[in-house]
Amino acid sequence: MPVTPPSAPAGPRPRPRHFLADWWSIAGLFSVVAVLYGGGAELAWHSSGLAAAGVPAGADSLWQAFGPAVGFAFFPPAGITVAAMLLTKRSRWPAVVAAIVTAELVVDAHHGMDMLAAAGLAAANAIEPLVGASLVRAWCGGTPDLRRRTDLARYVAGACVLGPLVGGLLGAAVGVVYAGIWWPGGVARWVAADGLGALVVGAPALLWPRQRQLLAARRVETTLVVVLAAALSVAAFSVRSPPALLLLPVLAWAAFRLEVIGAALASAVLAVAANYMTAAGRGAFAAAPLPGSARLAATQGFIAVVMLVSLLIGQEAAGRISAIRQRQAEQRERTRLESLARLGESLAAALTPEEIGRATSVEVRTYAGVHALALGLLSDDGNTLHWMHVVGELPPIVTQFADGLPLTQWCAATDAMSTGVPVLIREEAEYQRRYPETAQWTMAAGIASMGVWPLTIGQSRIGVLELVWSRSQPLDATQRSFASAVASMVTQALIRARAYADEHTRAAVLQAAVLPASPPEIAGLDLAVCYQPADVTHGLGGDWWDAMSLPKNRTYLAVGDVVGHGLAAVEDMAQLRAAGRGLAVQGLPPSQLLAELNIFTGHASHGKFATMTVAIFDPRSGVLHYGSAGHPPSLLRRCGSGKVVRLGGGRGPVLGPRRHAAYDQDQVLVEAGDILVMYTDGLIDRRGHDIEKALAQAEQLVAGWGAHSSLREACQRLTTALAPPPRDDDVCVLAVTFR
Repeated sequence: MPVTPPSAPAGPRPRPRHFLADWWSIAGLFSVVAVLYGGGAELAWHSSGLAAAGVPAGADSLWQAFGPAVGFAFFPPAGITVAAMLLTKRSRWPAVVAAIVTAELVVDAHHGMDMLAAAGLAAANAIEPLVGASLVRAWCGGTPDLRRRTDLARYVAGACVLGPLVGGLLGAAVGVVYAGIWWPGGVARWVAADGLGALVVGAPALLWPRQRQLLAARRVETTLVVVLAAALSVAAFSVRSPPALLLLPVLAWAAFRLEVIGAALASAVLAVAANYMTAAGRGAFAAAPLPGSARLAATQGFIAVVMLVSLLIGQEAAGRISAIRQRQAEQRERTRLESLARLGESLAAALTPEEIGRATSVEVRTYAGVHALALGLLSDDGNTLHWMHVVGELPPIVTQFADGLPLTQWCAATDAMSTGVPVLIREEAEYQRRYPETAQWTMAAGIASMGVWPLTIGQSRIGVLELVWSRSQPLDATQRSFASAVASMVTQALIRARAYADEHTRAAVLQAAVLPASPPEIAGLDLAVCYQPADVTHGLGGDWWDAMSLPKNRTYLAVGDVVGHGLAAVEDMAQLRAAGRGLAVQGLPPSQLLAELNIFTGHASHGKFATMTVAIFDPRSGVLHYGSAGHPPSLLRRCGSGKVVRLGGGRGPVLGPRRHAAYDQDQVLVEAGDILVMYTDGLIDRRGHDIEKALAQAEQLVAGWGAHSSLREACQRLTTALAPPPRDDDVCVLAVTFR
């Protein structure tokens, strides 16, 4: 059995390293609160008017200060203590309580107050912030944010009313015992003075941690607000006119420019000035024919109203400013996303590096305001950057190395290419410091800021995107995010361009093999075909036509369109065309032929759906049987009248989406000289054009075809008139004249 070695005797645990730091922090909190509380209490004592009232030493000024002059309207330490508790952890509240008791006893002893009375007042002043801070923390879930109206209301209720009420009940009782005051009056005066102190002093203190950056950013304006608020307050109380007339403009200015903390500071300055000017016998309140207590109450009411109104104005202003900034930010983000969306749309149609560069430069120069832009790609040997697209005035280094920039030439572009990290140059001196060998080129081009983003695929780098500004740019997060997104989109576009180059070649070969250049010779019919592919930027599509002789002298005619472009669409077209020919040879009528092709499309195509028009002509009866699967109606021009008839019957859904779709067919009797025109939707469906108007125009053009005009030339004129380049889609027209 293994023997467990005896454990070492337990000794005292080492104290954590931050233990001393915590004690220093607690001592600092105690010192700050004690000094501020003592200074505020001393200030309140001297402003109480004791000397003017002839009150003997040892009586507390809170109840003795209502002689000929108005005493202090608010008790600043009340705001200091409740703010200290709300801004610190509960574990440090004992330090605040100790600071309150110490400062209160020192100040009262200095003024000769009985120590038992001083101890009672210290207890009352300590209990008050404990109650107020506890209630506010419970209601607000932590430190209140006075920028919100709900938190302001909870702070007023807890810290400015209920906390002072509890403290006042105890403090007034001390006054009854040691000064013989009237207890209800003492409670009311305590609540008013301490409640105002919590509002006037506590509000700015609580706002300071949240909004000091705003004041730091506007130091001059903050100083002007405080100085002007003080000067106008003194001026307003120097005359016997309503003080609000002079004070409201500066309060509004503080609220709208410095938000809630500005309003709190300005109104706090106003409160101090109003109190002292009234106590000195100046202003409308001091001149009112009222007892001292009534004048004090009027002053306190004025201060409370101004303070609350200022805070509410600050909240409203901050809310509106925040909403404006939010809308501006949303607008900037919307503009950025719209710009990236437009760039994505342009890049989707760009299939060569040159086209990618042009599309990028148009959008980036519009949104980002760049002075110049260059797109460089790495050579196959990996030693040179080739500039595929350059726009604007770039450094001479770009033009000097137009045929290729060796990676051994040290500059911002080769640095980004070599490291795979964006190079950001915010000012000319920074470029000179980092790339002294090529700095003369940037100086000659007048470049202020530059950003070079590498174009990477996985771990491989294929090129760079260089943006240049003629004015200094911060290249902040928004600019970097936009440029990074552009670089990623350009990289993806280059990947597609490489893939497209191979795919386009294969698709062109397959399409040429499947679709003959001219229609076959069929007895009794004149046929003409006009096939116009989409522009090269949109690639080859899946349009096709077919004309084939069937047993019993019948003729199979078809025009179709597979959804999509590129090799996949051409492959689907080849399969559907072959399947249609095989079903037609079996003698299936149009409706059944389309039903079978629908099943085939759902299983064998990449795009999963296509449109098609099928017609089978029987020369013995002169009847044309036809059906359509989601395809535009064919046009039949009557030889005798020149009237054009839409063959709108025999409709059915597009091929592929529904496995058991049913198709109808219709028939029409044709006569010698009649012309049938079958086409794909690229003829009449163009972006921004009304299909019905295009179809009506097609009817008008076909109606003008003469009996002796060249059918092939007529088809070409029809295509050119209705679908001129550049095109988004292929156009295929099959025209048949019945002889």
